[in-house]
Amino acid sequence: MTMKEHSADLAAGWIEAWIRMDIEWLRERLTPDFVHTSPFGRLEGRDHYLETVEPMARKSVQELKIKAVIGDGNQAAIWFENRTPGGVIPSCDWVRVENGKIKEIQSFYDSMKVREVLSPDEQENLGDSC
Repeated sequence: MTMKEHSADLAAGWIEAWIRMDIEWLRERLTPDFVHTSPFGRLEGRDHYLETVEPMARKSVQELKIKAVIGDGNQAAIWFENRTPGGVIPSCDWVRVENGKIKEIQSFYDSMKVREVLSPDEQENLGDSC
């Protein structure tokens, strides 16, 4: 498997794991120093990220549907739809892979429909910094 194929497979696996709420898959494939940046801010550290995001994902994500995945070297982009109680959110994640694991993800989406579902405290917890 080439690096390009591996990064695309990990990007698809990232969304598929959230579809299944497979936290163990995520724990095994995110680096310990994983960084996630989203419209809510930045979370650093795999365990901190998972402990913060999992309960909110269970509340706000009803369905994820992969539309396209593109890989290039140690990076991939995944286009998907996130169905929330507030409606569908078109989303894109830029995934960076290092040593066969996901090191960093930058998520791009309109956060308005997620904000409708999460409390202000939950929203604040999604980013260590904005």
